[in-house]
Amino acid sequence: MFTLSPVEGLFTMRSQAVSPNPKTPTPANSESNKPKPTDTPPTTDALNQQINSLKNRIASRVAQLKLVEKRGIIGQVTDVSGTQITVSDLKDYKRFIDVDELTRFSSPGVKGAFGISDVTQGTKIGVLGLYNKESRRILARFVNVLDLPKIIHGEVSLVDRQNYTIKVSTEDNKEVTLDVETTTKTLSYSKDGGLARSGFSKIKEDQRVIVIAETDSINKDRIVASKVILLPDIPKNPKTVPP
Repeated sequence: MFTLSPVEGLFTMRSQAVSPNPKTPTPANSESNKPKPTDTPPTTDALNQQINSLKNRIASRVAQLKLVEKRGIIGQVTDVSGTQITVSDLKDYKRFIDVDELTRFSSPGVKGAFGISDVTQGTKIGVLGLYNKESRRILARFVNVLDLPKIIHGEVSLVDRQNYTIKVSTEDNKEVTLDVETTTKTLSYSKDGGLARSGFSKIKEDQRVIVIAETDSINKDRIVASKVILLPDIPKNPKTVPP
């Protein structure tokens, strides 16, 4: 028979007193181990509706992008009303320009505020914006007032050698007074000699000329000739009658 010594018995009793009780195992089917309920997955019909709605939105957006393209035009203002500018382009087609709060206006020589209210009839402008192929209108993003050179073709009706000006009569029976300055380039064209340099002293009355001119930035009534081309070989145009 196996017996414990007094010391071993005392040690065994102390070990049994301080040893913790083993944890009770949790049953596998307890409430804490049950999976939490998730959202009910959408049905097939609801998912198809979402896909079709997304397809329709994408198709609509693609169609809108195909209808709009960037475009720029140059023309003369024929009417301004509200947020719309009507322009006659270089081919005499009527164009409709819409402006909004994002449209930016500019004009040469104007440093302050400049907007649609400053655009007047007869002003030449350049427009860059979004062209709608369906409505055939342009939503302007930039509107710039242009000072395009004037091309005058006619005959010299008067030469003022004291004030350095010439008057040119055109086919529509109009007379234009042009200032000839030191910066003006005067050329003469002939069939034999081609284009050659000339001068103000070579300009004669009843002579056919082509003049490239610009409006003076300060005095709008003053037209300055930047280039004068004399055409001595071309006879006088019978349709041109000085006013």
